[in-house]
Amino acid sequence: MNKLFCLFLSLSVLSGSASAATNVNELSDRLDRIEDALKGVQKKLSNNYVGSAKRPQAAADNNPSEDKLDAMLMQLQETEQAVRQLTGEIESIHFSQDKLQKRIDQVSADMNVRFTEMEKKLQAAEAKIKKMESEKETAEKVKKEAEKKKKEQEAAAAKTAKNKENEIKEKYGKKSAKELYDQAFASIKKQDYKTAQNEFEAFLALYPKNALAGNAQYWLGESFFARSMYQKAAVAFAEGFQNYRDSQKAPDNLFKLGVTMAKLKKKDEACIAFKNFTKEYPKVSDSMKKRLETEEQKLSCP
Repeated sequence: MNKLFCLFLSLSVLSGSASAATNVNELSDRLDRIEDALKGVQKKLSNNYVGSAKRPQAAADNNPSEDKLDAMLMQLQETEQAVRQLTGEIESIHFSQDKLQKRIDQVSADMNVRFTEMEKKLQAAEAKIKKMESEKETAEKVKKEAEKKKKEQEAAAAKTAKNKENEIKEKYGKKSAKELYDQAFASIKKQDYKTAQNEFEAFLALYPKNALAGNAQYWLGESFFARSMYQKAAVAFAEGFQNYRDSQKAPDNLFKLGVTMAKLKKKDEACIAFKNFTKEYPKVSDSMKKRLETEEQKLSCP
């Protein structure tokens, strides 16, 4: 019986139920007392049972002893009934403890599943953060390399520009603006477009504010256009229109920009250039208007 009690007491402690442990202790004490009483009754019965070889003769002949025996038997029955009742109560507590333990086991299992899921999510988040940090480091490295390369290119371009400026000054610095312009224009007439390019570039570098600078910019664009270098030609004509809007060649720069964009298969940009031409220069010559209409018809401009 004490072993059964210890088992229930252990379950009570493990489940954290103080009240259940108290009930088991009380029942165990009661059960121990009843067991002691049973042992006493059984001992008396064994010594006084009618027909026993050890029973004193005087006790067997006296009616009061029989009454006493009946009382003891009744007490024994009551004790047995109490034992059965206590056993039932202990079994009930045992059943409750089992249910509580099962509930604890279920909650523990659920928590383990949740903890496992949380650990997986945490691991996934850590992996994602690690990947993002790696990508960030790579991006920063690429950015630094790009900045370094850009600086190197800018330094190289500046050095090239400086060298070219020195070369221009050395080669053309002694010529006046009129002399250099006439020399470059002569190269255009001779269709020596490469030489004309160098000479007009030299003119614009040495005399950017000169009255002939707008014309020089236009003919620089023509030196590229004549050699089908349409990308550079477009840049030259656009700069001629933007930087020298008051020049007599400003309308030619804008018109030729549209023609060059058409050569580059950029219809929308070409049509925009022709549309702006009409707005900017509504009073151009009839021949220029005719050329403009012809180009727009080629492109089917709206």
